[in-house]
Amino acid sequence: MVVGKNTVIKKAISLRQKAPESSDEDYEWRKNHYTDVQNIDKIISLLKGKVALIFSDTPVYELKPLIESNRKPAAAKVGMVAPIDVTIPPGPTGLDPSQISFFHALNMSTKIQKGQIEISKDFKVCTAGKKVGNSEAVLLAKLNIKPFAYGMEILYVFEEGTILTPEIFNMDPNTITEKFRKVATNMAALSLAVGQPNALSVPHMIVNSFKNVASIALESGLTFKQLQNLSSAPSGGKTEAAPKKEETKAAAKT
Repeated sequence: MVVGKNTVIKKAISLRQKAPESSDEDYEWRKNHYTDVQNIDKIISLLKGKVALIFSDTPVYELKPLIESNRKPAAAKVGMVAPIDVTIPPGPTGLDPSQISFFHALNMSTKIQKGQIEISKDFKVCTAGKKVGNSEAVLLAKLNIKPFAYGMEILYVFEEGTILTPEIFNMDPNTITEKFRKVATNMAALSLAVGQPNALSVPHMIVNSFKNVASIALESGLTFKQLQNLSSAPSGGKTEAAPKKEETKAAAKT
């Protein structure tokens, strides 16, 4: 994983894409190690904000849960933008009644229960997209609530010169395979309907043509190698045994 200033990383990518020239100081080394990475310059436009580059041979569907599951709880700080809504549920706070005025100042519904302050109904403290105020931060700190979390999130995947967005790399392999299967089936059906041969429809055309030829051959008494192999194939793997001579004689006497 590489974490650094975006301007430095952009410069490094630009230098990496530059083909070695004889006037370069490191020409002798680079001419033996340089490889052209197609479309790597597309990454430059994505380097905005707090980002890092992760290099791995592990498939993204295996790497993603490992990275995004590693999160650390964080307290709400004054002035920060809340990433999610935060609501305090009803229940005891563990605070003594002397601090009831603080809750009243926030227009919170409370009561004294068993020597401590208890919240009577849900109270929304923070709204997603809005800044956290001083009163909200103090309230959450008093209740020892850390509503936010720090962690990494995969934004894009660069693979073989293509930038993959979350709509694509969030799909598991089975889902992708099923989508390709449906598209291939539809394309084959369409190609067969219009009589347009392609990689998907040709196998079906060959099979259908063989069936027609086999039907004509059986009706007219003709035969060929493929039809012989087909007719001589065992049906269900079972064969009937020939009757014994003793059984035949007995039947004749009767």
